[in-house]
Amino acid sequence: MSFFSRLNPRNWFRGPLTEATAQDIYGTPVSDAEFNYWNNRPLTPIWGPELFQDKLQTVRTLQELNRLRHVSRFLYERNPNASGGINGMGRYTIGTGSAQEVQSTDPDAEAPESLSKAILALLDEFKKACCWRIVEREIYRRYLTDGECFIQLTPMDDGITAMRFIEPDAIVPPSGESFEGPWSWGILTDRDRPGVPVAYNVRDYSTNTERRVPAQFVHHLKRGSNLNQKRGLPALTACIDELQGGQKLRHASREGEKIRASIAYVRQHAQAPVGAIQSLQSANAAGTYSVATQNGTHDITYQLIEPGTVQDIPEGLEYQPPPPSPNSEAAAMSVRLSLEATAAALECPYWLISGDSTASSYASSLTAESPFIKLVEGEQGVLAEYVDAVLTAVIEIAAEQERDNIPMDVLDQIDLHVNYTVPVVRQKLEEAQRNEILRLAKIKSPQTISAEEGLDYEKEQANFTAAGPSPEEQAAELAAKQPQTAGGQMKRDQGGDS
Repeated sequence: MSFFSRLNPRNWFRGPLTEATAQDIYGTPVSDAEFNYWNNRPLTPIWGPELFQDKLQTVRTLQELNRLRHVSRFLYERNPNASGGINGMGRYTIGTGSAQEVQSTDPDAEAPESLSKAILALLDEFKKACCWRIVEREIYRRYLTDGECFIQLTPMDDGITAMRFIEPDAIVPPSGESFEGPWSWGILTDRDRPGVPVAYNVRDYSTNTERRVPAQFVHHLKRGSNLNQKRGLPALTACIDELQGGQKLRHASREGEKIRASIAYVRQHAQAPVGAIQSLQSANAAGTYSVATQNGTHDITYQLIEPGTVQDIPEGLEYQPPPPSPNSEAAAMSVRLSLEATAAALECPYWLISGDSTASSYASSLTAESPFIKLVEGEQGVLAEYVDAVLTAVIEIAAEQERDNIPMDVLDQIDLHVNYTVPVVRQKLEEAQRNEILRLAKIKSPQTISAEEGLDYEKEQANFTAAGPSPEEQAAELAAKQPQTAGGQMKRDQGGDS
C-alpha cells in the first residue's frame, strides 16, 4: 500500500480486526542515540509514551487489572476517605432503593391490571428471597470499587429465580485459550460486535473447574472503560496515589504529633558529667524494656509522669518545653490538596470525601442544577437500566417456567420501568403544587408521583380503602345529599319541612 493510499479513509478499516500489540499501544521505542539527539535539541519538547514506558499505568493484562482492583478494595476497607466517598456516593445514588412500575408496551393503553399485580408479586417474591435492598447497594459498591459487577440468574425448581454475584477474579479465559484471542479477559465476543458479550468463562478455584455461562444468564455492569473494552476500571483508579499519599502523610503527622505530645519536657544539663545524668535517670526511672537492634539488644529506661506531677530540678538543670510541630500547616495543606484531587476524580463535593462540612455549602451541592446532582442523576440512569435488565430477566424466566398468571408473551404486553429518587433539597409545598398541576393536565400520573415519593401506589390505595372516607369527604357527601334550591334552604332555616 502506497503512502497516499493510506490517507484514504476507505483503506483504514480493511482487513481483519486484531488485538492491539504493545507496539501499537506504546509506539516504536527509540534508541539511546535518537533520544539524546532529540532531547538535546533546543526548544524541542519530547512527548510520547514510547519514551516513558515504565511510567505508564495502562491496564493491559488480567494480572494488572486484578492488582488494581485489589488496591481499590484495600483503600475502600482501610482508607477512611475512600470508604466515606464510596459509601456517600451509594447513599445519594441508591437512596431508599429503586421503584418499579409496570407499563404497557402500547403508549396509548394501560397495562392489564391483573398482569401488573402478578408481575409485582413475582418481583416482590424474588426480592424477598435475595434480600434485594442489600443486593442493590452491593451492586453499586462493586460498580465503584471493582469497576464492574457480575450477576448470574439461575432458574430453580421452586419457581424462584436464584441470584448470585460472580467475583471478577473468576472471569478468566478458558484453559488452553489465548489471552489475546476471542476469549480475552474471560469474555467471548463476536468479532463484528466486540461490545456485545456472547458467553462468560467462570472458574471455580475451590474445585479448579470451569463453566461457560451464556451471556443471557449473566448481567455485566462496567464503568470507566470504552464499549469495546471488555472489563471495567474502579472509580478510585485515578486517585489511588492521592489517597495513599494523603494517608501516609496524615499518619506521619499524627504519629509525630503523638510523640511530641508524649514528651512532658526536656531537661538541659549545664556541664553535668555523664555519670550524674545516668544517676538522675535511674533515680526517676519507672522501669526498662528491651529493643532488638542490628547491634544487639538495647535497654530503654522510661519514666511515668502522671497529670499534676511536680518535678524538682536540681541546680545545673534547665527546663525546656517539648519540641513544636515543624510544619503542620504545610502537611495539612498537602492532605487537603490530595483530598481535593480525589473529590475531582469522583466528581463529588469536597465535604463528601473529607468529612469537613464547613469546607463548602452543603445545600448548594444538593440543588437541582448542581454538578453533583447531575452526576447522581447520571449514575441513577445507568443503575436503573442495569436493574431493569436483571428484573426483566426474572420475569422472562418466570414466563418460560410457565408460572401462574405470567404468560409467555408477557414482555410483548408490558414494559418494566425502574427509577430512583433524586436527592435534591426539596421545596415540598412547591413540588406538591407542581405535581398536582401536572396530574390535572394529564402529564404526570399518580403512579409516577407515588414512585418518586418512594411509595407503592397499589398499597397506598388499599390503605385509603381500608381507612374509609375522610371527614372532609363525609362532609362533602352529606352536603351533596341536601337540597340545593333557595326555597328548600329557607324552609330549613325556618324549621319547616323541606
